[in-house]
Amino acid sequence: MIKSLLLILFFFHASFAIAQKSTAWYNHTLLDVKNLERSVAFYTKVFQADTIPYPFAPNPQYIVKWLRVGEGIELHLSQWLNDTTKVISEIPSVPGHVGFVHLGFMVNSMDAFLKRLMEVSSDYKSGKYKHPIIERMPYGTKTIEIKDPDGNEIHVIEAMPAKIAKTANL
Repeated sequence: MIKSLLLILFFFHASFAIAQKSTAWYNHTLLDVKNLERSVAFYTKVFQADTIPYPFAPNPQYIVKWLRVGEGIELHLSQWLNDTTKVISEIPSVPGHVGFVHLGFMVNSMDAFLKRLMEVSSDYKSGKYKHPIIERMPYGTKTIEIKDPDGNEIHVIEAMPAKIAKTANL
């Protein structure tokens, strides 16, 4: 748990520096938790996080709460329902693993980001990982899922212009 909190705090701190000099910046971490209500209470009380709307339809396999923990920085918490023995991570030796699931980054342009990914990532150039498929968030912005060299999931979301985000109440 301490390791997860330190990782989160590192990315919160690093995101401010990244946002000022890059076309990509840190946005969120998703953690699987054993008890969603207890975890939401912890983060809202300890870190003064605010709950924000979850933009997707409910899923019968898990429940999710999104929290805002800073300007443009979110913590997403999910709790699996029913099958608590499910292997949540790709670590076969850790059944029912609960913890770090993915990082989230924002980019100015998904097209420019994908071009750069294909140019600089040997795993994507070699075909180890397939070219990401662009999907859409419920409010219309582009999103993809990619992996780092160790297979860790990274959720990349294209930033919306402020005018459109205001209209979408984001």
